[in-house]
Amino acid sequence: MPTTDSIVHFLWNVLWRAGLAVALYLLARRLAPWARHRLDGMLKRTKLTSAINRLALNALYYGIWAITIMTILGLIGVPVNAILASAGVIVVILGIALQQSLRDLAATVNFLLFAPFVIGETIETNGTTGTVLEIQPLTTVILRGDNKTVVLPNGQIQQNGLINYSRQGILRVDMIFGLSYGEDIGKARGAAMQVLSADPRVLNDPAPMIVVLDLGESSVNLGVRPFVKASDYWQAQWDLTERIKQAFDAAGITIPFPQRDIHVITPPADNPRPAA
Repeated sequence: MPTTDSIVHFLWNVLWRAGLAVALYLLARRLAPWARHRLDGMLKRTKLTSAINRLALNALYYGIWAITIMTILGLIGVPVNAILASAGVIVVILGIALQQSLRDLAATVNFLLFAPFVIGETIETNGTTGTVLEIQPLTTVILRGDNKTVVLPNGQIQQNGLINYSRQGILRVDMIFGLSYGEDIGKARGAAMQVLSADPRVLNDPAPMIVVLDLGESSVNLGVRPFVKASDYWQAQWDLTERIKQAFDAAGITIPFPQRDIHVITPPADNPRPAA
């Protein structure tokens, strides 16, 4: 039979462990928010993106709680090693079943760390061009120019790559105009340059370029390449294309239709057979 001393020792041990567990819980309730607040103040003084800041704050906050819970479970006699082993098996099974999701999550971490794009920038990826609205744990939300929202898996974006239209601040507008072979290239260049000089969105540095790109089957292809601010890119491209076409029309410069010369060769008539 248990003795009085053993019962007292058992009760004292239970009370001590329970008290320590409660103390750890109360400590975590104060420590987790305090640590997150302190880290938030430190991160605000850095150049890290808000998404990385949120990731670090959540990792610290829930990390403190995870350690606290595991410690409390150990104090009350729960076999923590068995829990960790079971959790490891579950993680492996979930990893196999959720390969695509893990790939998307890894891409998200990469985006947050290296920031190939951030919220508010305009990007082109997987056939979609638009403004980044949100970088979620597995996907990125993009608002297209037609006001349609597109949600793309982050793993797919990382695999196929992207074009960032906003990062450098300025962009080159690439336009091509076909000229008839009989047209004066200098005249066409001058007409296009007048349009560029009159548009305040066209930057002087870098200076715009007007060059002969190549000699096509039916036209001399003139490349007009001004630089504009990234925010002006699309509207400037549309406006300049229209105005340069109007300037060419006013100057009598012809933009030819595709032409092809066809030579018809008539085979000689068969020699008549001699009469028998």
